[in-house]
Order: sequence, then structure tokens, then C-alpha cells
Amino acid sequence: MSSIQRITGLASGMDIDSIVEKMMTAAKQPLVKLQQQKQILEWQEEDYRTLNQKYFDFRSTLSNMKLTSKYRARTTTSSNESYVTATAANNASLGSTTIQSVKQLATAATRVAKAPISTDSSNKVDLNQSLWKQSGNFSGSIEWSQGGVISDTITAKGDSTDPTSVTLDLKGTLNSNMPMNVKMNGKTYEVVTDPSVTLSDNQVLLTTAGGQATLKFNSNISAGTSISVEYVVDKATKSATVSSDTKSIQLDFGDIITDSFTMTVGNNNVSLSQGTDGNMNLFIGSTQIGTLNPETGKIDFNSDFGSIYSGSAIQISYQQNYTSFNLKTYTSSGLVNGNFYIGADKTLNDVISKVNNSNLGLTMYYDEYKDMFTLTRKETGNFNSSSSVDGKEIIISSDTDTYDFLRDTLKFSGSTEYGGTNAVFNINGLDTERTSNTFTISGVTYTLKSEFDSPVTISVSNDVDTIYNNIKNFVDQYNSLIDAVQSKLNEDRYPDYAPLTDDQRKELTNTQQDQWDKKARSGLLRNDMTLKSSLSNMRSLIYSKVNNANISSEYNQLSSIGITTTSDWLKGGKLEINEDKLKAAIQNDPDSVELLFRATGSTTSEKGIVQRLYDSVNNTYNTIVDKAGKSTYVNTQFTIGKNINDLTDKISDMNDKLGKLEDRYYAQFTAMEQAIQKYNSQYTYLSSFFSNS
Repeated sequence: MSSIQRITGLASGMDIDSIVEKMMTAAKQPLVKLQQQKQILEWQEEDYRTLNQKYFDFRSTLSNMKLTSKYRARTTTSSNESYVTATAANNASLGSTTIQSVKQLATAATRVAKAPISTDSSNKVDLNQSLWKQSGNFSGSIEWSQGGVISDTITAKGDSTDPTSVTLDLKGTLNSNMPMNVKMNGKTYEVVTDPSVTLSDNQVLLTTAGGQATLKFNSNISAGTSISVEYVVDKATKSATVSSDTKSIQLDFGDIITDSFTMTVGNNNVSLSQGTDGNMNLFIGSTQIGTLNPETGKIDFNSDFGSIYSGSAIQISYQQNYTSFNLKTYTSSGLVNGNFYIGADKTLNDVISKVNNSNLGLTMYYDEYKDMFTLTRKETGNFNSSSSVDGKEIIISSDTDTYDFLRDTLKFSGSTEYGGTNAVFNINGLDTERTSNTFTISGVTYTLKSEFDSPVTISVSNDVDTIYNNIKNFVDQYNSLIDAVQSKLNEDRYPDYAPLTDDQRKELTNTQQDQWDKKARSGLLRNDMTLKSSLSNMRSLIYSKVNNANISSEYNQLSSIGITTTSDWLKGGKLEINEDKLKAAIQNDPDSVELLFRATGSTTSEKGIVQRLYDSVNNTYNTIVDKAGKSTYVNTQFTIGKNINDLTDKISDMNDKLGKLEDRYYAQFTAMEQAIQKYNSQYTYLSSFFSNS
């Protein structure tokens, strides 16, 4: 707003504002033209970008059409699907295979417990109650060891000094007779303690010192990697420092052996006495400081404990009962060993979960009706072909001098193994075996479903419908692009409909504005040379023969496989497909059809249709980007944007000039008003003088 004082019509009685507005309307015409030019450029930019999205999408289609999978779809048929089914990869050879017979199917090894696990069939063991609570319900007694089973997780820090190692603060003294379990990235590692051993990929070296364990792997461990460990301690320990808000402490496991429990607070020894509901009362001297729940391992303190002993160190050691067992399986990865430690607070469901989630590849199952367990390997086949342990696939501990929970309590002692056999069959006259009933030979995946001795033929042929649909999709995308470009090239231009000014919009309804804008922005790309050249080039590339020595002369151009231009020239060279002719070409010579589209070569003539079009479409896309940019570009990066910036600067300059012109007009009218006011004052003075005389 100008700072010039404006006096508008007080003396003259003229509507100065209206007069100046009309004078400025004429002066603003050059500004209006600049604003309209800018609006047209912004519309053109938008139209180009909308159209260029079509080029981008078609370029993506062309990239996919370069893949062999678009032309080598395979379909299979079986002469007897109740015996054999098959699927074929894109690289599978065309032809047929005969499976003469299947003498034996591959089966998974299964071991069934020898006897029920419960003492009383009317009061069976509960899978959801702790083993300690119902240890008397097992027909085979549980032999308990004393100590603690600790499960912990280490997060690797990516130590630059030794990136192959991680350290763990032990929660007690490690029981050296019970191997530590270490698992990382779903893989279980064999723990070794001899530092002279050269570590393999599945081994980790364990060393202990000063209450810490160090695990050293044979390769670097990335920061943030999670490593799960499980180990047994002679006595578990817990340390803490009392704060004013200390209310409780949770030990690492439950079913505490109370006779093993020791605790100090600062220099004070804590004694225990039997409380109510199975809890133990904790005393310092004659003062009770809290309670211990042996079943859950939780210590709850009195409300004033924190304020009295704040800053004091708490040291706790304790034990629980635990049991263990060992399992081994022969798998496609070799012999896998598993050590399992089960605390007295765990349930049979916990045992099942541990086995099923281990890397032994086993499924443990309990049948409530029979009150018996089974173990089934997830993989089928025979992986223990040696005489080791009688060729069994699932190995139960056989050391009868040492108690084993699985063998003795879950009744797998003397159990029989079933299954664990390979599929034995004859294919094309060759007797062979596989560990699985599903296997792949030369790109064809077979699934044996039954034993039989009458030949079954598997035929692999082109999946004509899939290949046809892939080519049809390409044609549809091409036509969509042609239609979009052609419609812009032919769009009517209405030169009498310039972009509306703000003042003009105020005089029109919303509907009238939309109708006007539609005509004002119509035809902005009419006969655009970039687009016309693009269409002409694509038509030429599509119509030309592909002169490649690997393509049959019968199928070296699109028209020979049933793809031709429409008879309506107004459609801009859109394509149409003779379905029968294209499917016949795919069936008769799939290799030539494929190369017609995706053949490579040193010259354009040797290249397939897709290869040619990709280069052309990519060039057009980049040309339009140079002209109209992308949504992520700033105006200085493309031609239209630079022109818009130039117009913006001119509009700004023009607005400054018009502001000064308007100020000049008002200054002139103000001077006139002041002169008239002065004249009126003089006239009034003189009139009064003459009237007095």
C-alpha cells in the first residue's frame, strides 16, 4: 500500500477511486497478459507431466516384457494325477517324462513312546501345571538336580576391538558338566571350551573369568544382533541396590529350594521362616522385612523397607530343581544335537515348545487319550545311511546309567522308530531315490502321491494362454499410451478463451468458471512436435521387420503373429490382435515369438520390438522431463520452469510499475483537490467581503 496521502473528491465531488480504477484497468492489460502466459505454462507443465506418467508406466511394461518369463510360461499334465502331479519352471524343457513305478514313498521318521507317562489313567499328568507340583503323577519318577536353569539374551555391540566376541554376565557359577546352549539368527552353535580348536561356522568358543562368559565366533557379529543363551549354574545369584522406592525383586525362576536360599542386605543376614499360603517370611534379626514366594520366585518387601535400607546392597543366592535330556536327529544338514534343561517350574507344554522350536527339526506331540508322546521329524527321507545307532533318524539317549527325562520319564526307552525312508522310483528307465516325495529334475517339480507300478506320463508344454495374456497386456498398454498422446495432439484449441483474471472470475458462477477453464486449457499440446515425433517413431519401430538370424522368417514382424494396426486411421496407429493367429504362433514357434519381442542386437533392425520401443520411450520420457520436469524438481531444472520464473519476475516488476503509476494518478488528483479546495476558500472569503459591503 502506498504511503501517499490520498484526498478523494472532498472538494471536487468526483469519484476519484472509480476514475483511477478505470485508468488502471487499461494500464494493467500488459500485466494480465503476463499472468495469462504464466497460467498457460503451468497448465502445459501439468499436461506434460500427466502424459509423461503414461510414458513411465509403459516403459515399466517394456522392462517386464524383456524378461524371459513373459514368453516361457509352462504348463504340465499328468496321465494320472492321483499318482503324480507336477509343475514346471519357465526354463523347463518341453516334452514328456515317464515315471514307470514308485516302489516306496518318502516318509518322516517317527518315534512313539513305549508306555503311558501317568501313574493313574484317571488322573493324568496336566500339561499346564509345573513339573514339580505333579512330579508324583508320573509313572516314571523324575530325578532332580539342584542348581538353576538360566535363559538370557545378549545384544551384540559390534565391538571394534574384537567384533567376533560377545560377553555375558553370568547369574551364578557355571556348571561345567552341563553344556551351554547358544543360538543366533535361528542357528544353534556347538559350544567348545578348548581355545586351540579352529572354529567352524557352527561352533563357538566359551571362556569364563570373573563372573563373565565370553563367546567367540569364527566371524564378525553385527551390532544389534540378538544371541540367545541357556545354561545351568550350581547356584543362581541376584544382586541389587535398595532405593527408596524398592518394593519387590523378581528372581530368574521359580520353585525355589528354600533350604538353598541365602540373602544379605548390606551387612545384615536375612533369615527365613514358614509363612502362610506357602510363602516364606524374611527377617533381619526379629524384624520382618518381607516375604518370598518360592513358587514364583518373587520377593515382596514391607512398605518401609526402601526408606530404612536405601543404598544398601542386596546379595541373593538360590537353587531350584531341574532335569534334563538329550536329543539328536539326522537331517539334510547332518547330525544335529540338542541339550534341554527343564526347571521344576516349567510345564510339559514348555517341554513340547522347547523341542518344537529347536533346530532339531522335530515335532513333539502328546496324545491325551493314549497318554503317550511321539516325536516326528519334519523332513522326510533317510539321512542316516550308516550303521550308526542302527540307522535311526531320531536318537534318544542310550546311557542307562544316567537319568534322562525324555527316555525315562516320558517313556521313550526302548521305543521303536517308524518311517524315515526315501522315495524309491523309476523315471525314464532309471531306478533312483529322493529324500522327499516332492523333487525337481530339469526345471520340473514332481510330487509323488502314491505307490504304483503302471507308467505315468508327465508332459510339459507352453502355457499358451499365459503367454498370450502377457503379450495382450503389452498391446493394451501400448494402445493406452497411443490413445492418451493422440488425444492431446488432436485436442481443439480455443484461442478466444484466455485464462480468467481474478476480476473475471468474480462475475461468473463456479459452473461457468469450470466450463471456461476447460476450453482455456484445451489444446495446449496440440500438434506438439515432441509428441508427434514420438508417435511416428514408435509406429515405425513396431511395423519394421526384426532382421535377426535366430528368428524364423515366418514370424519376423508383428503382423505375422496376428498383431496389426486398426483400420481406423483416426486412432493413431493403435494395435489389434487376432487371438487365434497369435496363439497359433506361440504354439508353433515360441522361440521366434519370444525373440520377435526381446531379441538383442547391435543395430535397431536386429533388436526385438520391446528392445526398440524401450529406447524410444525412454528418450521421449527424458525429453519431456527436460521440458516439464518432475514433481520433485524445482523450476530452475527444466525449461518450462525457467520460463515461469522469468514471467514471475516480469509480473513482479510490472506490479511495481503499476503501483507507482497508481500513486502518480492519486498524487495528481490530490493536487487537483487541494487546488479546488484553495479556490473554494478564496471564493468564500471574497463572497463574504462583497456581501458585507
